[in-house]
Amino acid sequence: MGKGRSPVLVGIGGHRGQFGSVFPPRAAAGLPETIFRNEIGEVGREVAYYRFLSDQWTLGISGGYHASRLKTEELGLTWTSDTHSFTARIGGDRYAFIDDNAALYAGPGVFLTRGRWKSKAADVTIEGPDATEVGFNGRIGMYARLGKGTALFGHIGQNLSRTSAKDSAGKISWLSSTHEGSVGLAFDF
Repeated sequence: MGKGRSPVLVGIGGHRGQFGSVFPPRAAAGLPETIFRNEIGEVGREVAYYRFLSDQWTLGISGGYHASRLKTEELGLTWTSDTHSFTARIGGDRYAFIDDNAALYAGPGVFLTRGRWKSKAADVTIEGPDATEVGFNGRIGMYARLGKGTALFGHIGQNLSRTSAKDSAGKISWLSSTHEGSVGLAFDF
């Protein structure tokens, strides 16, 4: 690993998704529909491409798809709430090589996430508006070689972001600080 090399990372990960949810039962009481903030843990898959610009610094892009499902059964009714989100990140990492087979890395990045929440019971479906999250991500991780051109990787990170959502009921925006992480295989060439 060094200047001119390119690792491709494929893995699984999780984060705290930011969503706009609606509460339409207020309409039955003569009140307007309301959008509210909803933070839900999601799991999914991630892929990334990085290029070593020097022997220690990389620059790259990554993307991920995450989802969740919650099923609630009470009073003879079954509710399911689903979320899904797509994330794109551009950033870099500083690698500190322990030896030829292992390295620690850390770095900043910026990201954009777009997600949606939906809940369903019987014939009733409630959908929240698309939520857009923009923010800064810092992370620290480890790269451990398995063999020629293959390694394990794992990282944990912190997201500092602003999320907004808007529909006919109104609009909402908020700031958040959440954790994220992933683990998987890296292939370098």
